[in-house]
Amino acid sequence: MRILKRAAGVLTLAVSAVCCAGACTVVGALTGCSARDASLSVDLSKDPILDAARPGSTRVGEPYSGCDEDDGFAYAGRTYDHPGSRADLIAHYRAAATAHGWQPDLSEATGGPHCFTRRQGPLTLHLSLGFSDAYDIPGQARSKPSEYSIELTASHDGSAWC
Repeated sequence: MRILKRAAGVLTLAVSAVCCAGACTVVGALTGCSARDASLSVDLSKDPILDAARPGSTRVGEPYSGCDEDDGFAYAGRTYDHPGSRADLIAHYRAAATAHGWQPDLSEATGGPHCFTRRQGPLTLHLSLGFSDAYDIPGQARSKPSEYSIELTASHDGSAWC
């Protein structure tokens, strides 16, 4: 009788493990980047708004692009240093974004004061202007207040945001 109980216990554990592994496989397939989103980052990196820096700005580092494996969206961006005022910089990008067909996205869920959206076929592209020092962690090296990034995000399943 003990052998049957032990065998039933082992069988229960085995079935549970198989079910959990199957669930993990299904969940894994639903997260991360699809091949379409990974290739979308190449298209995003070619958008002219990324090179529409305010005169006087200098590029910091190399252009970047990729696909966020955790949230499953494509991204591309540039980081610049601009010694002028933030107000002038924000005004410049509002004008440049509008000239390139972008609309302000002030929604609390996905946007903010420096976020814009544009439709490209079935996709919604998101454009954000961010300042490096907004992400400083107390006690660690501080970013230059004059550095900013301009970044695009998009996904085929609509999971991207600013």
